[in-house]
Amino acid sequence: MIKLFHNIRKQLLEQDKISNYLKYAIGEIILVVFGILIALQINNWNQNRIEQETLWGYLNNISINIENDLKQASDLNFINEQLANNTQHFWRLRSKKDFTFTDYKATEDYLNILFNLESFEPNTSGFETLKTTGYLGKLQGTDIETLLLTYYESAAQVSKWENKGRTFLDNLLMENNKTNWGFSYEALFNLGRDSTAFTEIKDNYQKMLNAPTYDAAVVSHGYNNFLPSKLKLHFIGKSILDLINQHKLQASDQVMRSVALYKTDFSDIGQEEVVINGIIPKSVHILTDSNKGFDKLKFEGHENYLEFHINPNLNWAAAMFVVDSLGFNNRPSKDFTAYKKIQVELKGKTGGEKLELALKDKYDPDDGTESRVPLTLSKDWQTYTFDLQKDFPKANLKHLYQLAGFVVQDPKGMTLKIKNIQFLKE
Repeated sequence: MIKLFHNIRKQLLEQDKISNYLKYAIGEIILVVFGILIALQINNWNQNRIEQETLWGYLNNISINIENDLKQASDLNFINEQLANNTQHFWRLRSKKDFTFTDYKATEDYLNILFNLESFEPNTSGFETLKTTGYLGKLQGTDIETLLLTYYESAAQVSKWENKGRTFLDNLLMENNKTNWGFSYEALFNLGRDSTAFTEIKDNYQKMLNAPTYDAAVVSHGYNNFLPSKLKLHFIGKSILDLINQHKLQASDQVMRSVALYKTDFSDIGQEEVVINGIIPKSVHILTDSNKGFDKLKFEGHENYLEFHINPNLNWAAAMFVVDSLGFNNRPSKDFTAYKKIQVELKGKTGGEKLELALKDKYDPDDGTESRVPLTLSKDWQTYTFDLQKDFPKANLKHLYQLAGFVVQDPKGMTLKIKNIQFLKE
């Protein structure tokens, strides 16, 4: 090809056709430039392809880390749930007058689980690689960048809290070990093989169970405080996994709005959402209670709804969504006067379950006199809408404390599922 061009130039010069030669030379230059541009474009495409493959390789590694994190969080949540559910049983056993060897084994199992509880430790290796290699910058402005930053910020905070809790338990155990309880830990170990020695240490062992250090340790896990963290990590982590699996960088508006709720500030003005697709905003707290104690209601978080299981044989039971406060104020409240209605999306396990929806302001007494409206559930999701002024005349919307409460007075018990609770301005 080069030889052909050379012969053409030679012929044009020999024939003294300067103008034709110049046209030809310009064309040749354009052709060369065009070739260079094509080569550069191909190189850029190839480089971009390599960078994209590398980026998604990093993201795939992150997805493996997050999957393991979520499994770890679920396992820890399960253990914390078991501890919380068995707290009242522990209190009863340690105070029994006829404390038996079976009771000893039950309390010892509980304490072994409590004092050997692991902390949440997220795997950040994939995310750290993404940052150190500069590839995080290639996600700038995308939803997945926001989700990743939110997830690892939350994971670090949860890990910090859990490690503080672990240190707290370790310090309590060290403090407890300073006291001579009249038996050795070797004696406790031998009890697992020889129950005949149990009577010799029973009184001292039961005295230790009632020590203030054990009070503090058990109280610290009387409620499953890990559950909200697990729900938050699961939602954000699952959203990231879905995007990576679908090879997408942008999430739905609903996902991003839900993430924003986790960052809701603690202002005096109430926000619209109390629960959105099973997600609880940062400024909302869940309380449960019954005439026989809060542990008679089991609260679980699922992928897009919340579930309350109310045990039978209760005079009354309640699941409440209240205003949370970083300052731990007594009955913090918010101003909801801008809203006209409240809307809830619920269903029952079998359908036909009867309960009441209640709102309460910061001044309402805890005697059941707050405004309530009756509800009958379906076994399918159903939306119920109520007028705040008409249906809840006693609730002072300027200082609303209980944003939604579900009161059950059914001796058979029930399972209540909640997907959405929100206030409407129109």
